[in-house]
Amino acid sequence: QSSTASRADRNKMRDAARARGARLLMAALLTGASIARGGVARDRHRRVDAGAAAARSRSSLRSLGCALMLRGGRSKAEPTVFNSEQDEIVWEMLQGNREYVRQRKEAALDNGGHSHEYLQYLQEDGGGALRQVKVKALIISCARSFAPMDHIFGADPRALLSVRVAGYTCSAADSVIGSVEWALSDRTPPVLIVVGNSRNDIVATAVQHVMGGRAPHVLNEQLEKQLSDSSLLNLVMPAVHDAMQRRPRGTYEEVLALACEMNVWRTVETLLANSKAINESAANGSLRVVGALLDPSTGAVQLMGQHPSLAELIKSTPSGDLVRTADDAPVPAVEAAAMLYAGNSRYASSKGGYNSISGDEKLLCKLCESGQNPVSVVVGCADSRAPIEMLFDMRPGDLFVLRNAGNTCASNKGSLIGSAEYSITHLRTKVLVVMGHTKCGAVAAAIDAAHSNTDLSTVAGSIGYLLADIIDSAKKAAASSPGTGSAEQMMLATRINVFNTIEKLILYSDIVYTGVKLEELQVIGAMYDIYTGKIEWLGEHPQLEALVGRPMPMHEWHNSPYLVRGASNLNPGRSPAAAEALARLSNGNGRFVGGQWRYKRPRSDTAPSAIVLGGSEYRVPVEDLFDVDPGEIVVQRVLGSVAGMQERVAFSSIEYAVARWSPPVLLVLVESASPIIDAALQQLRGQLLPRAPVRVVLNHVMVSAMRATQEVERELDEVSTSAGKELLVKQLATELNCFYSMELLLRSPTIREKVLAGELELHGAIMESGTGRVCFLGEHPRQTDIINTVLLQSSVYQNGSNATLPREVWGTAFQPLDKEASVAVQSSSSSSTAGAKAKPSSRELEVIVPETPSTSSAVEEINERLRQERQRLDHRSGPPAGGAAAAAVQSSPLRFSPPIPPPGFSPPPSPPGESRWDSGNDDAALSFHGPVVEAKWPSVSESIGAALRSAGARLPHLLLPSCEPGE
Repeated sequence: QSSTASRADRNKMRDAARARGARLLMAALLTGASIARGGVARDRHRRVDAGAAAARSRSSLRSLGCALMLRGGRSKAEPTVFNSEQDEIVWEMLQGNREYVRQRKEAALDNGGHSHEYLQYLQEDGGGALRQVKVKALIISCARSFAPMDHIFGADPRALLSVRVAGYTCSAADSVIGSVEWALSDRTPPVLIVVGNSRNDIVATAVQHVMGGRAPHVLNEQLEKQLSDSSLLNLVMPAVHDAMQRRPRGTYEEVLALACEMNVWRTVETLLANSKAINESAANGSLRVVGALLDPSTGAVQLMGQHPSLAELIKSTPSGDLVRTADDAPVPAVEAAAMLYAGNSRYASSKGGYNSISGDEKLLCKLCESGQNPVSVVVGCADSRAPIEMLFDMRPGDLFVLRNAGNTCASNKGSLIGSAEYSITHLRTKVLVVMGHTKCGAVAAAIDAAHSNTDLSTVAGSIGYLLADIIDSAKKAAASSPGTGSAEQMMLATRINVFNTIEKLILYSDIVYTGVKLEELQVIGAMYDIYTGKIEWLGEHPQLEALVGRPMPMHEWHNSPYLVRGASNLNPGRSPAAAEALARLSNGNGRFVGGQWRYKRPRSDTAPSAIVLGGSEYRVPVEDLFDVDPGEIVVQRVLGSVAGMQERVAFSSIEYAVARWSPPVLLVLVESASPIIDAALQQLRGQLLPRAPVRVVLNHVMVSAMRATQEVERELDEVSTSAGKELLVKQLATELNCFYSMELLLRSPTIREKVLAGELELHGAIMESGTGRVCFLGEHPRQTDIINTVLLQSSVYQNGSNATLPREVWGTAFQPLDKEASVAVQSSSSSSTAGAKAKPSSRELEVIVPETPSTSSAVEEINERLRQERQRLDHRSGPPAGGAAAAAVQSSPLRFSPPIPPPGFSPPPSPPGESRWDSGNDDAALSFHGPVVEAKWPSVSESIGAALRSAGARLPHLLLPSCEPGE
């Protein structure tokens, strides 16, 4: 400063220089420069040259810990000047990371139990307080980050939202982008950070695959081959190829470090190029998307700034919508049914019509060039008052529509059957809806013809042939309700006609018959009210098992009443490793609830003992929730704890983790008061359609929400208050959502093989929002049925979806809907439910075990448990038919009988002193026979398993009731 200037002038000039230096400092920091601590001098006796300081900073160390605090003569009370809220948030997070690194270096993290504010946050307002604090940042990181992000950044956990998947990656319209867009629409955090980690496992595997012999191979050949087919690996390959282009002669360590950095940019680019919400928010400045790299060995985070091509990426705004094409995976039947349910709710509540793509040239071109992938075939009436695409609020490409007068199927050959088979086989459609409607002219004509005994052969033209296909339904309706008026008979005849068409489709088409029998295809009946616009869902055929000639366990599971399970101690883990892992999680959660958990130092050498699939909507770090060492569990977090489809990131991330680390437990963790459950219920009640990425998640969750809604509607008389009804629906939907994620995971060959080998167990759990307490649900009640169904489907369809089964395989003759069945249709259709009420069934469960001295005691114990179960059912209040189920349990105690070994069955060797299986010796083994009410009371079969384990008997083979010998 000039020596002649006054003191006031000097102070004013110094303050201006400080402000300019702070602005330049943050600008350099947020554009990727590494700011050395003390890079901008504050000494009043030295000349401040902000430009030179900024230039020096670009050549300084790229370490976040060096950019956390300004050094110099400025006092701590002096404020730092920021250009925006985003600058301040990033700056605070960097300071928090520096403190985390310091404490970790000084071993200050292992400092005993903490009385943390988590529990207070959880208890206030039933968990709602966790969502009342403004969210400052949303972080996408790797499932194997070795520490929660709030620890790494030293931040309030309420102020961060975390999405975690293996490889910190994403793809177009997956649950990762859906989780981000949900956060933007719900809370709008001003900062989105993609945090990669150096030496990332997935990136390292991809680098090894590309470099070949130049890279060290830490994986065995079988595992390396298995991981090379992972779709997750294909997502990070572009980053690896870019790194190889920049370092063609680099070492493995150099290429890996660069590939981890490039993968951060690839994820940021995917977010900006595929999400309209993220792109627009980044363009208008309300959201800052930055990259960062975590060093797991030190905990330090290196800020990488914004995308190098940000200006180009935000020039072109993505459409924000999606169309399904032939390149996409088929939609599961239950999800397609939920989409149809929600679409009609929007139409009936006048909130439809916002689903158009007519003005989007990109989507129209994609739909035109990439083929169609409809979610459902709809066989409907040609009546002009029943516009099928409109009443389901669907767009071009969503539905494969077949229409004729009376929604009937006249013959086993022709355009209707052939068209439906084309959609099922070539377009991979999993749902076929047969929809009638009120005031149907064809049904009214058939009713008149039945009353007047008209000779249909005398009717002019082909109308008589059309009515002949409906006249049976009209006659059955008239015979079932002779004293009612024509309007009532017409309604009943319309319903019977729907189910008659379902029968004919199954009878006439081997493709439909095979799909229904294998539980790959659902054929659902529906009734459209042309006055209200609402659809009454009639469900699948009430005699479906008789039509296809075999028990259908998953059909029964989806259509039987579901009882709230709550906490379960029946299955603490079948293998010792799983039991130990579950016990550690349970005990750790007890310490968390009691406020006695610790912050622990991360260890990169820790082998994970469990994979936890949690939700991104709750903010309690999962490692804290279970009080485990960072790195001891792999944590994946996406909205709604959804598993997603097999080809997408969330699902591939779990498959990779299972194949890579082989933990004994995979835990699906849901929240008891998750906002995504509320959103799914609102969709089913006609809420406006959300953005496409969020729909990806909601379509998954709506499956359970729809079933819960129908469940409570069936038992409405037992619910006293509207609050009780709503809370029961949410509780059921939460548990069923957990089980549905488990169903999808069991469809993965990688996971299924581990489960069958006894190396992995899938368990469910619910975190109580108000306390943080975790209630363990155990394994899926129908896990074995799910696996058997998937294996059977894979076997039949291994050569393509046009495979058929000859009807002689199970050999059950077709049984048309008789008068009693029509009355059942009338009664079951009195309320708008989406499934016929399933009757409790008694099934034979055959368990073949080696002959041991403990066998007799095992049978006695099982019979005692069945007797106790019968007494419990006798005193049970709830759904009817409990007495019938109890009688079934009472009537047939388990008994011994000579076994018939399945063809090709090879049992494991028996221990010394015990008999070996010998297919030629009936006395060498014993089989147990007895009824098990699996649909409503799964504790019976669990009791049998517990009794056999406690008696010391081994189970080399389980012949399930849904399978034939040798199947």
